[in-house]
Amino acid sequence: MGVFSRFRRRKAPYQALTDEERISRYIYLLNTLPASVIESAHATAFKDLSPERRREMFEQLRPFMADSERDAASDDPTVLAKLVRRAEEHRARRAAGGGADAATGVATATAVRPTAGDPDAQHDRRDEVDVRGMLATSGVMLLVANNVLVSSAVMSYYTVGAGSLHLGAEPGWVGETYDPGAGGLDGGGFGGGGGDFGGGVDGGGFSGGFDGGGFGGGGFDGGGGGFG
Repeated sequence: MGVFSRFRRRKAPYQALTDEERISRYIYLLNTLPASVIESAHATAFKDLSPERRREMFEQLRPFMADSERDAASDDPTVLAKLVRRAEEHRARRAAGGGADAATGVATATAVRPTAGDPDAQHDRRDEVDVRGMLATSGVMLLVANNVLVSSAVMSYYTVGAGSLHLGAEPGWVGETYDPGAGGLDGGGFGGGGGDFGGGVDGGGFSGGFDGGGFGGGGFDGGGGGFG
C-alpha cells in the first residue's frame, strides 16, 4: 500500500470548503512552503490549464526568462512553474526591502528598460508582474489552488518530508488535511480534479473576496521556509 493510499478517505471539512477558503489555503502554502515544493506543485497544477492559457501566462512572465530559455516551449508547465517561482521570489525580495535589483541568480535580457520621460532612469519590468493577480484575473486561480492543495509534492512534504516534523505548529486545517492519522485528504473532495473547474471560474468570481492584502501575506522569507 503506497503512502498516498492513506489519503483516499474524504474529510468532511474539505467537502464543505468554499472557493474562498480553498484559495486562502493555497495562498498560505504559497507563502510558507519551500520554493522547490511549490514549483513542483505548480508544474503539476499547470498541466490542467489549456495550452492557450499557459502561453498567455508565459508571455506575461517573459521578464523572468533567462536567455537560454527563449526557445523553450511556451506552453510547457514545467518551465512556467519555474518562471512563477522566480516571480514570487522577486516579489518577496521587494516586499522585504531587498530592492528590485537584488541578485536572482538568473540573467535576464529584458528585465530592465529606460523609464518613459527619463532615458537615464531604469525601470525593472519584473516589478510589473503580479503572479497572484494574474491567476485571479485570468480565471484559473481556483483550478490552480485545488491542484496545488492535492498535489503529490505538498502531500509528500507534510507526510514524509520536513513538514511532517512540524505539523503541530501549523494551522489546524493543515494537520486535518495532511496528517494520515486525522483522516487525510481525498482529491475527490475538490470535485474530482481540475477538469471540473476548467472554464468555470472567471476573474470576477473572486471580486470582493480577495484584495491586494489578501494575496500579499508575508512569506517567501528564510524564516518561513519559503522562497527566500
